[in-house]
Amino acid sequence: MEAPSSVQRCRSKKGGSRRGLRDLVKACWSNPTSEREEENCVSEFSLSSFPDDVLMECLVRVPRASLQGCMMVCQKWRQILKSDEYYELRRQIGRIDVLLFVFGGAGAGLASAIYCKSSGGWNAGLLCTYRALVDNDWLLDYYSADHALLYAQPTVIKNKIFILGAAPSPSFKSGGLDCTIIYDAWTKTLTRGAPMLFPRKKFACCVIANQIFVAGGAYRNDYSRDAMFDAEVYVPELDAWKPLANMPRKRYGCLGAAVNGMFYVIGGLKFSSTFGLSIQPYAYVSSMDCLDPKTNIWQKTKALPMGGCVIACTVVKSCIYMLSSHAVELSFWKYNTLDDSWCKIKPPPIPSPLRIDNYLKFSCVTVGSSVYIIQVGGSIDDLLRRSGRNARGLKEGLVLIYDTSLEEWSRGPDLPYVKNGAACAVVHC
Repeated sequence: MEAPSSVQRCRSKKGGSRRGLRDLVKACWSNPTSEREEENCVSEFSLSSFPDDVLMECLVRVPRASLQGCMMVCQKWRQILKSDEYYELRRQIGRIDVLLFVFGGAGAGLASAIYCKSSGGWNAGLLCTYRALVDNDWLLDYYSADHALLYAQPTVIKNKIFILGAAPSPSFKSGGLDCTIIYDAWTKTLTRGAPMLFPRKKFACCVIANQIFVAGGAYRNDYSRDAMFDAEVYVPELDAWKPLANMPRKRYGCLGAAVNGMFYVIGGLKFSSTFGLSIQPYAYVSSMDCLDPKTNIWQKTKALPMGGCVIACTVVKSCIYMLSSHAVELSFWKYNTLDDSWCKIKPPPIPSPLRIDNYLKFSCVTVGSSVYIIQVGGSIDDLLRRSGRNARGLKEGLVLIYDTSLEEWSRGPDLPYVKNGAACAVVHC
């Protein structure tokens, strides 16, 4: 076969160019019939027409930052994203992030700082958007009122934070109606739930089987601050609180922990009252009570070996880690609920002796297998200067991390700002 000549090659190139140009021009002309067929084809194969299980597999892989927008696509998507099955499937495939929220305290309570374990940094902002404040008048009661969340206690169920004990201002539109504030970490929205049966402050709380247990404290509107032994439980599905059996003794400023389905109420004060001109002395309760929710019976009181005042606690697996104050120093303890044993462990790396005042406050939370101790009030440097020592860079916002596996302390990134009495909560979302 003879090879094509240069003239034939030139003609074939021109022919190919002309055909390409002709096809391009044809593609530019609109064809109403074909366009309608294409639209029908697209509508028939939209994402919403997928079976629910296939749609679920697609939505569980959506980044957390896009979940708020996905909630507004349609009612079907919203129901899927709010279902328990969606949360569990997202957790199984490793799409859950660990976020540490710090909010409340003195001043505007809705200001917050959020720590992401994967990024290792803090972000400061509001729990909700300004648009949400405009659309929900009741939120202004908590946003504008100073100290509205000063004594609030957070509990977490899946991707939601339930803020208990908030005190709204009575001068705003809702008249200061009490409620349980529910924050959705996915949609960044705040909604109202039923208030506690007894408005209280300085109480113990925890979550067991997706229900919130509360005990002790003092009546929030009672200036005498008389301690309580009342207990109650919140059922989210019913949005209702139900009374429980009273504790064996009154406790004010107590702490709560949940281990293996049991509700532990730790420490607190025996007296916190003022009767007439007689001021009752503060006396620490060196014990803890334990409620079995299945039987609604309080078990025998257990003594605390450390003395002093337990100021913060958290749970890692079957152990309760407690931070105790002894006026001039801090101690750190581990209580193993399986064998009922106590162990004093290495204290946080804070200079001692250090005369600890009422302004120095700490909060304990669990992130993975580590205990995070967060300074949410006071200034350590000021206390050091009062004792004649120079400042050591521990002014405020201190974050100390105790690795329970290595049994070692390290220092995390400081809080971007500190509000006295702020609350801390860890959300897996």
